[in-house]
Amino acid sequence: MNNDILLQSKNDLIEIKDHYFKKIISKEEIAEMVDLIAARINEDYKDKEPLFLVALKGAIFFAVDLLRKITIDCEIETVTAQSYGDNMVSSGNVLLSLSNVKLVDKDIIIIEDIVDSGRTMQRLLDKLKQRGAKTIETVALLTKPEQYKCNINIKYFGKAISPDFVIGYGMDYAEKARNLPDIYKCVSINED
Repeated sequence: MNNDILLQSKNDLIEIKDHYFKKIISKEEIAEMVDLIAARINEDYKDKEPLFLVALKGAIFFAVDLLRKITIDCEIETVTAQSYGDNMVSSGNVLLSLSNVKLVDKDIIIIEDIVDSGRTMQRLLDKLKQRGAKTIETVALLTKPEQYKCNINIKYFGKAISPDFVIGYGMDYAEKARNLPDIYKCVSINED
């Protein structure tokens, strides 16, 4: 058994590197959020052919589920965006790696797993505007509006949550737990 992630079934907790995480959003609730977001995008873009720009690595699970529900013609590209190190706090430094894909006159929809401080999203929005995007909208499974450090608008989102650190469904703690189907929040540190 992997010693990095331990499930404490009687308390429905997961332990990762001396931190405990409790389930807060089930895979069923996630599926409902994805369905609602996809329906809105399909309606809003029915006469357009947007370019979905998937923020890696965290948004990969959300993007796959969302894009399977998109019924309009579209293109898909990826961007690597990173603002976390090995801790649970955003570093404030945003590293972006955007390919040389043609963005001029494109309707772009950025797919992100979670918007925390908003710095990553703001930097990405600025870069896309500089590269001539026609329109840019954002979609995130989760948002933390209490944490925003800049003025951003997330048009499509599943749920606003408290400032807690969360893992699962693509979101990680030191590259652990991305593959969990549910979403968990950090509830304590094991001091033993």
